[in-house]
Amino acid sequence: MACIDHTSSQRRAAFAVISRLLSCLVTERILRAFYACLVDTSSATGIVVVLSTHLISEHPTINRPLRACDILAIVPVHHPPVCKDSFGCNYGQPVILLDPLDMLPEVYELAEAGSEEIDKNIRDNIFNTLSPPSWKLDSTSLKSCHDPSRIWSNFIEGVVLPDSLRESIRMELMSSYDWQLTTYESPPQCPTLNSTPIEWEQSLVAGHPTHPMHRARMMPFDLPKYDWYHPRIRFVAISRCLLDIFGPLEDILLPLAERAASRCGRTLPARNRFAVVPVHELQVHNIIAKIPEAEVLHPDISINALAQSSIRTVVIPELPGIALKLAVGVKISSSLRTVSHFTATFGPRFSALLPRLKYERELLSVEREFTSAVYRSANPDVAKHLSVLLREEYQPAPNEKLIVCAALLEMDHLGSPHGVAAIRHVLHLDTPYERVEFLSQYLRVACRALLPPLIYNGVALEAHAQNVLVRLDIRSKSVLGFVYRDLGGLRIYPPLLRQSTGIDFQFLPGHCVQTETLEETFPKFYHTFVHNHVQRLIRVLDLHYNGIGWGLLRKYMREVIPVGHALENAWLDSSSREVPSKCLMRMRMRDSYRDMVYGPYPNMILFNQDSVAQVPA
Repeated sequence: MACIDHTSSQRRAAFAVISRLLSCLVTERILRAFYACLVDTSSATGIVVVLSTHLISEHPTINRPLRACDILAIVPVHHPPVCKDSFGCNYGQPVILLDPLDMLPEVYELAEAGSEEIDKNIRDNIFNTLSPPSWKLDSTSLKSCHDPSRIWSNFIEGVVLPDSLRESIRMELMSSYDWQLTTYESPPQCPTLNSTPIEWEQSLVAGHPTHPMHRARMMPFDLPKYDWYHPRIRFVAISRCLLDIFGPLEDILLPLAERAASRCGRTLPARNRFAVVPVHELQVHNIIAKIPEAEVLHPDISINALAQSSIRTVVIPELPGIALKLAVGVKISSSLRTVSHFTATFGPRFSALLPRLKYERELLSVEREFTSAVYRSANPDVAKHLSVLLREEYQPAPNEKLIVCAALLEMDHLGSPHGVAAIRHVLHLDTPYERVEFLSQYLRVACRALLPPLIYNGVALEAHAQNVLVRLDIRSKSVLGFVYRDLGGLRIYPPLLRQSTGIDFQFLPGHCVQTETLEETFPKFYHTFVHNHVQRLIRVLDLHYNGIGWGLLRKYMREVIPVGHALENAWLDSSSREVPSKCLMRMRMRDSYRDMVYGPYPNMILFNQDSVAQVPA
């Protein structure tokens, strides 16, 4: 086994969290930031100076020298981030989108002179750049910061936020650090084209590309180590009259429970009175505490499962072709991972409508959620703890390889070059030309596959890279199509759905998937598909800064979006320089999960539109 440098892993894990935190604070316009070109560009193109919280109040223009107390962090970058025009700005270019992949793996904070300093050449280069009269940093030193908690504490010092929420977020950031450190110290092997879909699912190294709590696992009990990808599935018995059951759930799951009981020499409760429902082993304590009517069966009546990348969705080898989405009762990233009664009741009913949606069946398959059960309770916060949803899994043809897209965008696996994404390593995209050709094919098929339901039915798929799987031809490695899964995160404009399908679908009152206007569905697709999925793909293929990747996305969106459609005006019109997108940190700071918070993001679909990027040979 390769020797792991613990100190190096600690710094990498800290940077993974800090870079995402700073990215959100800047991109969501919670904090101001400026980009400045370094005098000496041998080690970095420039720096991003993230200003402290109290500078928010100095709006709209700062008219004084900036001092050490005005600066939260300084981050070296290898290319300029996305900035807006800065005519007359004395401090540099205002940054409007800062991505973790813009940054070099170092974060500096200012300290009193005489404190522990970084390399003198680096220090002098930064201070020569941040020079008077715009900056007044005399008697100041620089030091590296490898503590997410410190960055959070310095940021939140000037923000009105309840102490309990401050501490909760801090703990989530540190949990993210702890679990990221665990992965860096024992990284998964890089899958190959011979690997199974579940091996790809379980190969994530860093997870969400921009969420600061990207690896957080907040458990309500002390469990320092846990094998998330190999859980045990337990069973509970509950009176059938206390469940809302949709579809043939018992026909599928009861034989599974009976086999589990038979293997350990036990019997199940009388089936004429009770339904037997599978639960994740981590959820048992919640069932006992919140649902006293449910009888948790003996722990021997259990079965092995394999978790997908989302953790709460599992496959059971004894139940081929079916995935189970279960409540886990653990806060993963910043949300408690349960299955709401909205999701449990929506999936099977909406799945019946899928054949009426407009999309190319040869390019897109949508996995049907065909049966579910949820505890019948007037309190939705209790009901969500006992629920299960079954999904039909796409079965690839003999010539196909099925891979969850998120896994292709990961890097730093065991057995792959440092900093090289799996998509480049496994598909041997070694030259700029090969990367352009693959991206062109990927985006052409993705736009044709994923956009039509939004355009013609008012259904925005939550098309982030964990919900979308790519179908590759095993021999040519060409993109054959995509598979979409998880109906719980859709956004739907009911009038267009009704008009286009002829079905008056009934939503539960208060279900967040409904929107009042067609335009309100757009941010869901933009944030998941463009901001998190496509942007990461374009960046790991080295086709972001030269604009080539975004030019390809515009090209294929224009081929699919009809002229005059509201989506053309929102995304492709040259005047649409900003679009609403999901604000992860603003939501968390409002302690919000289901109520989305959107803010203005630069419209990356138009990135570099005014320049002519040449496709490299």
